[in-house]
Amino acid sequence: MKKILSLVVASIAFLTLSACSSDEKGMDSQSQSSTSVQSQVAVGQEAPDFTLQSMDGKTVKLSDYRGKKVYLKFWASWCGPCKRSMPELVELAGKKDRDFEILSIVAPGLQGEKSVEDFPKWYQEQGYKDVPVLFDTSGAIFQAYQVRSIPTEILIDSQGKIGKIQFGAISNEEAEKAFKEMK
Repeated sequence: MKKILSLVVASIAFLTLSACSSDEKGMDSQSQSSTSVQSQVAVGQEAPDFTLQSMDGKTVKLSDYRGKKVYLKFWASWCGPCKRSMPELVELAGKKDRDFEILSIVAPGLQGEKSVEDFPKWYQEQGYKDVPVLFDTSGAIFQAYQVRSIPTEILIDSQGKIGKIQFGAISNEEAEKAFKEMK
């Protein structure tokens, strides 16, 4: 009986963790954004730079945030754990005393994500605010950061180095603690 219960629990855990895994198929299209790709994304390494369009049409470069700490969230509108973590991120984004910037990245039209045209309306209907959304229409940034499951959060220090990689949602408390330990 214990073996069966253990097998059931392990199966449920596996299915839960793989529910929002990223399939590389569809992320291989030619790049419509610029990125400096490194062979390995790891804590202590320079965060790959990128240039993406924001949901409101602005051009955003990660390197423009040099000197500031940055919270990157890779997510999708269809991902249950991603959607469940958004209210907490919105709460964090609303804090005026935080010493880091928040950017979220989605891949419109890829992996079942809404299109560039449909995403803003859906996002507004969710009531999310204060969390900038960047569009990775080619999937190149997801690849550059080696995102294999979503949500994935990357915390970057003020020198542009990766300070923490979190597969799955990170709590506000954990994120704030990690940023306090960074330069």
